[in-house]
Amino acid sequence: MTPRTHRFALLLAGFILAACSREPAAPAPAAEAPAPKAAAVEEIAWFPGSVDEAFAHAKEARKPVFLYWGAVWCPPCHEIKATVFRSREFIDRSRLFVPVYLDGDTENAQALGERFGVVGYPTMIVFSPDGEEITRIPGGIDIQAYANVLDLTLANMQPVSGLLAAVLDQGAKLSAEQCRLLAYNSWEQNETLMEKRDARAAFTAMANACPAEAIVERSILQMRSLEEAVEKANDKENPVPLAPAEQAAALAQVNALLDDPKQVRANLYSVLAGGARVTRAITAAGSPERAALQAKYIAVLDRAARDEGLFMTERLYGIIGKIRFERIDDETKALSGALVAEARDMVSRADAQTKDVYERQTVINAASYVLEQAGLVQEARQLLLAELDKSKQPYYFMVSLADIEQEAGNDAAAIDWLKRAYDASTGPATRFQWGTYYINGLLEMTPDDVARIQQDTVAVVRELEAGRAFYQRPKAQLQRLESKLEAWGTTPERKAGLAKVREGVLAICAGIPEQEPARATCEGFLAPA
Repeated sequence: MTPRTHRFALLLAGFILAACSREPAAPAPAAEAPAPKAAAVEEIAWFPGSVDEAFAHAKEARKPVFLYWGAVWCPPCHEIKATVFRSREFIDRSRLFVPVYLDGDTENAQALGERFGVVGYPTMIVFSPDGEEITRIPGGIDIQAYANVLDLTLANMQPVSGLLAAVLDQGAKLSAEQCRLLAYNSWEQNETLMEKRDARAAFTAMANACPAEAIVERSILQMRSLEEAVEKANDKENPVPLAPAEQAAALAQVNALLDDPKQVRANLYSVLAGGARVTRAITAAGSPERAALQAKYIAVLDRAARDEGLFMTERLYGIIGKIRFERIDDETKALSGALVAEARDMVSRADAQTKDVYERQTVINAASYVLEQAGLVQEARQLLLAELDKSKQPYYFMVSLADIEQEAGNDAAAIDWLKRAYDASTGPATRFQWGTYYINGLLEMTPDDVARIQQDTVAVVRELEAGRAFYQRPKAQLQRLESKLEAWGTTPERKAGLAKVREGVLAICAGIPEQEPARATCEGFLAPA
């Protein structure tokens, strides 16, 4: 994964509610009791014991479990702590659950992540008192929607998996409450739900099973179905365009959505960031339909950019959406002077108005991306450099600086930033993640430095020893790193380097008990075919 790919993934992850300007209250890890608070501010009473103890307590108390999985570097996690977890609505409902916080860098956390099928940060899962998964809650919904989802799970305790099977396999109809539970489920965080199913058809079936009065919830499911189709239509290697009838139906659907402020708010990320992709997939270039739809989208984006009631990250995404529309037919097109000026002004306001250090983590990342997209690369660099002394996790921004330097052809500077980011990161899973960015940079920019690649790859893999972290998220990252190394190791000298990497990793594996699944994962790294 290149720094640019990594950065864009983090940018997408950051699109949730931005934090208010106040210090967030970080929950204590599940293995530790929260420290006593002198102030009278109410907080979520996170369970003080282990995850297994929390599930045992929930079963005995007949309470559902609310499991929150996060990481200290994760901007969306900080935003959730500062908004949702401080809200009266959420705190009141949390008392009806056994709330558990699991930090991805604590010992054995990644093994628990594998047990629960956790993909990324943040993930919020609700379990029944007997330990059955009910639903996963997504990031980008408003505080009242979080409260409503918890109310629904308390009232029904119906697993999303069961509702999905009833609709798709039995043709069942949904109540308004069931439809809402499916609409607000975080499908991206549980990929097993759609295994062996056509996701586009599944979301369409769910929308059709909802009652007519569930307009907003139906729109969420319909947009998920359309986004699946748009993804295929925009595939650069094997595009699958929508048929004319599908385009006409989608055009009517999107027009209705953009005319309804409630539907716009419920589908905000799709509207702000995905409008150009949708428009390109459902209208023909130069057609009156495209011009009309684009004008309607731009009007919504203009309102979003000016709307001080929205969070700053959302307003920045409105600018990103406008940039994508100006380049809808040509991704290399220079932007108009007016839009460049608007982008610069919005970034300046975002920088000046965002005071909370945790909120800035997402806002400044989005702002620097806006500047880059507007061609203001030097200004993006300066914005990121200025943030390093303000951020509690400066390594988060260092990979963005590496991205900028690599794009400019300054490979030595890019490598230096990646190494500094790795050195500054903390926690075994986090250090391994940032270490893989560094190794990927070496493979791309200094592929002939075999000795450095060999030595530092072994050091990065050794990070996983500290937290028994050869599971789930790091395991997937390890597999991607293995693929990159194998693609790199094509010459005799590089093959010899790979052999030394494997030798060093096997020495690490020897310290893992043979009965642990992590041992097999470790020993499989760069194993001969």
